[in-house]
Amino acid sequence: MIAEENFSNIEQPKISIPKTNMISLIIESMKENVPHFKAYIASGYHKKKKLNEDELTQIYIEQAQILIRKQDYPFNISSQYRDIYNLSKGFSDFYFYPNEQGISNTSIFSVECKRLPAPETTREKEYVYGTSNNGGIERYKTEKHGKGLNDCGLLGFIEKDNPNQWLTKINKWIIDISATNKTWAIDETLSEIELQVDYCFLESIAHRKTSDIKLVHLWINLN
Repeated sequence: MIAEENFSNIEQPKISIPKTNMISLIIESMKENVPHFKAYIASGYHKKKKLNEDELTQIYIEQAQILIRKQDYPFNISSQYRDIYNLSKGFSDFYFYPNEQGISNTSIFSVECKRLPAPETTREKEYVYGTSNNGGIERYKTEKHGKGLNDCGLLGFIEKDNPNQWLTKINKWIIDISATNKTWAIDETLSEIELQVDYCFLESIAHRKTSDIKLVHLWINLN
């Protein structure tokens, strides 16, 4: 009979890579995954002509899992994070966590996905805010996502128009709501950092009651 091991006395190891470096690697992996994701979308392996948000997200995660294994990154990726650690109310579309045995699997970087444009006109501005606290950026402002984190992200699937047009639209929505809602501010608008043929990378901050959170935005051009 094998005796049960007593794990209660085992000292939990610390993450060997500083968190700031880990976040940078995560962002680089997200960018690096874009061509693999787009190649799979174009491959014809899937049978649907029009993929919805959940299906696009699923494929992105599957391709990212392969990439992370091949590149031996010090983190893993998984879908639909339910926060049993900081007890935020919602769950993000996917998240990254440390790839070290014995380390807590709490999210170190959570990501919300949105189609651009939204699938319904009534949800037009949902990348920023929506009904029932369902807006992409809004979820981070209210800590429905990202509670306890200083960095998180949004992944946008551009199916119509181009990144510059979306940057103008989204920033206008933020400016407009900041004029009537004191919980929003003009300095929460997005800034373009990098523009490539396949993607656009942007950054912003979101004000929260506790502390500001830095948001990165990766928009994949599916036109």
